[in-house]
Amino acid sequence: MSNKPSFKQAQVDFAAHIRDPQNNPKPASIEDRRMKIYRDLFISSIGGLLAGSFPVIRSLYTDASWELLVRKYFKKEHNKTPHFPEIPREFVTFLQTNPEADPNKPFLYELAHYEWLELHLEKHSIELKRPAEPISADQLMNESPVISPLARLNSYAFPVHKIKASFQPTQAAETPIYLTVWRDQNFQIHFSEMTPFSALLLEKLMNNKSDSGHQVLQQLAIQHQHPDPEQFINFGEQVITQWLQQDIIISIK
Repeated sequence: MSNKPSFKQAQVDFAAHIRDPQNNPKPASIEDRRMKIYRDLFISSIGGLLAGSFPVIRSLYTDASWELLVRKYFKKEHNKTPHFPEIPREFVTFLQTNPEADPNKPFLYELAHYEWLELHLEKHSIELKRPAEPISADQLMNESPVISPLARLNSYAFPVHKIKASFQPTQAAETPIYLTVWRDQNFQIHFSEMTPFSALLLEKLMNNKSDSGHQVLQQLAIQHQHPDPEQFINFGEQVITQWLQQDIIISIK
């Protein structure tokens, strides 16, 4: 016998049936016609929210297979947040911890993370402001470039930025794929595939405390034993200047 109050047990039984109707019978006091309305409503609401948050993933599924994936997520009880905006984040976590949710799509978690990142940056409350005075290339090299708080660098095993219905890779790439996703000062979301050098440089600048742009590039040239440090630094300066124009770098300190 359950020691929960009858009304509490009724709520638990009701929620359990909606979450997983195949393994949890409906409350006896509610006719199936009415219960079906709730079953369909909850799955439709969650499925619609996830479809809007992950449009590429949704495009990979038929209506029936999408509903099946949503039900797998729903019955795992990952969606415990009362806040709808947090549900996409929990869906990403579900795919990360349950790769068996769709073994035919080994890229699914990474694609979900990539799509969620775009959504997260789009909705972020931070608003970027342009410096009062334009920043020159010399300033970028002689002072410390500041990376935008709305820029993210990630490494993926799959080319998530290229996945679509007609391209669904089943094997990871031979080398990591580095992607930067950012929001500019006009609230537009961008992404860029980075070379290993660009990814390393961006990571260094993200973690940089006080070194100038020139010092960061000089350290990288020494670290990689580049045969022509001056050429290396000049190329790095071009990359940093481009990032300033793209709002990946937003100021100096």
